[in-house]
Amino acid sequence: MAQIENRGEKIHVTHINIRQSIFFLVLKLILLDILAAFLSILYFSSVSNKFLPEVINNTILSYNLSFFLILIFAKVILTIYIVMLWINEYYEVWPNNLIHRSGFILKKEEKHPFSQMRSVKIEQGFFGKIFGFGTISLYNWYLKTYAALYLIHNPIKYFHIIEGLVPKTEKEKEVFLDNTTAGQP
Repeated sequence: MAQIENRGEKIHVTHINIRQSIFFLVLKLILLDILAAFLSILYFSSVSNKFLPEVINNTILSYNLSFFLILIFAKVILTIYIVMLWINEYYEVWPNNLIHRSGFILKKEEKHPFSQMRSVKIEQGFFGKIFGFGTISLYNWYLKTYAALYLIHNPIKYFHIIEGLVPKTEKEKEVFLDNTTAGQP
């Protein structure tokens, strides 16, 4: 696919792996922490209010250790699950194909040949520009659908790489030439 020279040595790159932006992994983990804090506050606010009789308050307080152990166990399991989902969902860009792999228990693979792709576009909003993420969409003329590299990091870099791999149709070349020569004698 590509050849890189480093101190006289050649490195051959066969494919590129692209993941969703780490911004979203961190965001999910922060939201998990906020949820755990909310559950703790809810648990202790039920005890500190005088709505419940004193006997029930003492019973609830006697389960503090159990509550925190369950909360810690659930938080660790959910953290591992979120990280494993992020690690096991990625895109592989090969010279002829785009492959989307996902799932760590039930593995799923979608192949999109570049020979069927005709247009590539990039979408990057305000926060995408600030935090460095965006979506690259490729139009498959054969299936009449879009394949998307959803919320990936550094989308402009990968847009240029993928754009070089997607074949151009004659019609697109003609339209491009007509637009550049418009108004010239």
